[in-house]
Amino acid sequence: MENSIENRNYLFDNFKGILIFLVVFGHFIENFQDIWNSGYTRVAWQFIYLFHMPGFAFVSGHFSKKNDQRIFEKVLAKQIIPLVTFQFAYEIFNKILFHSFTGATFSLTPYWTLWYLLNLAFWRIFFQMLYRIWFIFIISVILALGVGTVTSIGYPLSISRTLVLFPFFLAGNYFKEKEIIEKLKNSKIRFVCFFMSAIILAVAFVYVWKMRFPNGLYLNSYSYKSFDFSWKKGGFYRLVNLTLAFLCIILLLILTPTKRMLVSEIDRNSMIPYIAHGFLLHLFSIHKFELYKNLYFTFIGGFIFSFLVVYFFGKDKISSVYDKIMTKIVKIVVKAI
Repeated sequence: MENSIENRNYLFDNFKGILIFLVVFGHFIENFQDIWNSGYTRVAWQFIYLFHMPGFAFVSGHFSKKNDQRIFEKVLAKQIIPLVTFQFAYEIFNKILFHSFTGATFSLTPYWTLWYLLNLAFWRIFFQMLYRIWFIFIISVILALGVGTVTSIGYPLSISRTLVLFPFFLAGNYFKEKEIIEKLKNSKIRFVCFFMSAIILAVAFVYVWKMRFPNGLYLNSYSYKSFDFSWKKGGFYRLVNLTLAFLCIILLLILTPTKRMLVSEIDRNSMIPYIAHGFLLHLFSIHKFELYKNLYFTFIGGFIFSFLVVYFFGKDKISSVYDKIMTKIVKIVVKAI
């Protein structure tokens, strides 16, 4: 048992730990800084949003099994029931905190961060239905670009994000982890990869800095027309964004250690800090002190807050409590159905 743990490859454990940290950090600076006008904050936020959720879609696809006969049962228990549960929890939370309802529970729009649960449900079902089609990746890219031409597209059912990020889900399933790691053991290949990664990182950062796109473009929920882009211009920008996001994901995978780290445990529990941090940020948003407007405080405070949330809520003990509660809720719902 000890040998199996020592020999285990922690690449994706660490990768997911880094991604969930970026999710929390991105939402922190979004809540406490003017990301719409502030230059440094806007660039940091847009750079994170360029690839962090595509990265999650990539990881989810990597661990999705083909020909899963129990896919609908799993999706119901792991995505749909938790989605409805936390939609309702946010309603109660916001009523207590802000004396108002979100209205999300009885709408087709997932509340704030919960869109990922619905997207994941769609991706897993679509994948089971379509993975045998050899050119499905090409179709997914065309749909990701084409959905931006639909002017009525938006947040309902998170359809736009579902289609825009589906290519990353598929790419993650195609990714051959063991083969890549074996090649990276070669010092020459590793050096070339690190060199290319540094270039890609620099290009992506300069691209975000110079282009000054509207923040909404990185949310993948709006039509091109929302930004006064023609379908050609909008499609081109989205294609560039998707390409850079994919390259950043590969870069992060190359840079991510394969040995056990502090964030390794978070991998199997990443959904808990993902859900929990939204409630905490809502709680903090009541007291928007002047200090929050300080750029340095936001980044330092955001780093500390993100680390603590991810580390604490990523613990196995917290996960076991969450699993017990959700198991009981699932049993109640299944019996009612």
